[in-house]
Amino acid sequence: MTAKVFAYGSNMCSGRLRLYNVSPQGAGQAALLKEYSLCFNKRSEKDRSGKANVEPQAGGEVWGVLYEVLDADLEKLDLCEGGYRRAIHRVCINAIEVEAWVYVARNPSRDASLRPYTWYQRLLVDGAVEHALPPLYLDRLVAIEAAQDPDSSRDRKMREILCAR
Repeated sequence: MTAKVFAYGSNMCSGRLRLYNVSPQGAGQAALLKEYSLCFNKRSEKDRSGKANVEPQAGGEVWGVLYEVLDADLEKLDLCEGGYRRAIHRVCINAIEVEAWVYVARNPSRDASLRPYTWYQRLLVDGAVEHALPPLYLDRLVAIEAAQDPDSSRDRKMREILCAR
């Protein structure tokens, strides 16, 4: 059996999924989650930076990548996505609505100073380019206010992740 997963954060980058030993069935496709906004209010348990999350917002739009994964891979994602819970949402792909799993932060932070690291922002941007997300949305990702990771070793390692197959 397979499941549809809507990725809007670093998992838009196929290289990130490969690190989790997740192999999507076919290429991911650009998809849209309506009435939500992208924010970075999920504090990482590992590096304390801001990770992507989606929250309801009237008129909001979050672009991402719709993957189809084996159920066993869905279980791998559950283990790797600490601090998130899976929820079913309707996403649009080629003007057709489908149901997909979306990972949503369990305990979003209200710390306004929380920022993603620049290497994390790069995974979003490269994943968006890899899957041909709309140029205006790509511009929004490029404009995200990000912080430099103080751990240069982690920064270097994370920048080695390649998004294109």
